Amino acid sequence: MQKGSFIGIDFGTTNTAVVQLLNDEHGYRTVNLGESGEYPFSSIVAIPHNSGETMKFGRDVRDHREELSSDYDIFTSMKSYLGTDKEFIVGTNRYSATEITIQFLSSVKEYILQKYRIDITEAGLSFPIDFSPEARRELRIAAEKAGIKVNCFLSESTAAYFANRKKGQAFSKVMVLDWGGGTFDISILELKKNSITETAVFGERVGGDDIDITLAKHIHAKIVKKSGVSNPMSFDDMSPINRDLLVARCERAKIEISETDDEYDLTVMNYGDYGTKTITVSVDLFKGVVEPIIKSRILKAIDTALGRANLKPASIDAIVIVGGSSNLFSYEEAITSIFKDSQVILPEKPQWSTAEGAALMQIIGGNFKLNNSLGLYLSDGSIFPILKEREHGVGSEIHSLSFSLTEDTQDAHFNFANEDGIMFERATVHTKGYLNEIIRLSARIDDDQIARIQLSNNSMGDRQHSKPVDVEINKLTFYYDISGLE
Repeated sequence: MQKGSFIGIDFGTTNTAVVQLLNDEHGYRTVNLGESGEYPFSSIVAIPHNSGETMKFGRDVRDHREELSSDYDIFTSMKSYLGTDKEFIVGTNRYSATEITIQFLSSVKEYILQKYRIDITEAGLSFPIDFSPEARRELRIAAEKAGIKVNCFLSESTAAYFANRKKGQAFSKVMVLDWGGGTFDISILELKKNSITETAVFGERVGGDDIDITLAKHIHAKIVKKSGVSNPMSFDDMSPINRDLLVARCERAKIEISETDDEYDLTVMNYGDYGTKTITVSVDLFKGVVEPIIKSRILKAIDTALGRANLKPASIDAIVIVGGSSNLFSYEEAITSIFKDSQVILPEKPQWSTAEGAALMQIIGGNFKLNNSLGLYLSDGSIFPILKEREHGVGSEIHSLSFSLTEDTQDAHFNFANEDGIMFERATVHTKGYLNEIIRLSARIDDDQIARIQLSNNSMGDRQHSKPVDVEINKLTFYYDISGLE
């Protein structure tokens, strides 16, 4: 193991965890760098109506959002807007998700400097498996503009395994389920003494936020019924402040019911024309919200991941369950009913696992190789490999592969797939239709685990049609040599 101090950051939809890994002559140990030394940072932002004031972040905003709502607009789930054109308009100011994330990460960095006397200048970051290339790029930009150099990127579910690898190292095939506030990530891993191989990864944009919003709509309906208003307003037509407050109350109800398995009296104050109302959220009502989400989306995602790995549930030796939504009883019950013969690994502090894994990954220096070759899907059903298994990985580059036309055509179509035949992207390159035309291809894998491919046809005369075609491919699977962790 390399010696030194390593930081891992899990920028989450609901909470953001930061972990320091210290490795010295006494061995290695981890320190959770959170608010009050106990909790991850709440990924919530309060943007002031008065442009002379500064943004507020963290648990203080979460705990006092109702009092702050008169002078601030409160936003959550900022992570889910990275890579999109979404703008947040407050007064005369407009903000992108990247700009807000820069300020959020800057506030986290400053808090840790003041409280722990640790200046975070570099870190490993995790990302959801289905994070688009644009979202990954914007997360990197946000971190680096906040003064944090990104040493490595790693998918959240695989990072979570690294943090718990000592509990899972006795097994051969392990599935990691990371269910957070906004995403559900799955890694199916094959374990050997000095290596970890992703046989399949899959991500679904469903999380605790979906439960909160669905529950809020049910509670709104109960408030309408209880109020007896002649012209009731739908939940979506309520003011953003009122919707936000009710969703926040439902998040609290979710946490309390999950911890106590008992009903919860939810009180929402000054809820538009409906005033102040108290609704009892029964365990049955809560399960009626959670269980359809689990059945229709969570279990379907697990089935898809198993299909990509060509495995059945009985083939999985152990399940690692992490993430902020992992303590829902209905969820754990559904998982254990599918994987009856699998060992269930439940970390003591699941919300910190992904950040710890991101810290650990820096020790092996980003030695990530492709587990499955990526190439061109040919007309006979075979794959012509471009980026090869166990040969190419993060940092690899391929220059100027050349392809010629096999028939006269105005367009050449390129379909990219892995060796298992899973299709990723398709690209079209304009041609003149002459058989002697040459199309050149270059490719690389960046440290955000994105394969970036460029196609160009220099035979085209005009600038518009000779412009290179760029393709970006995520959801790749990797092989990790972990001998440096021992």
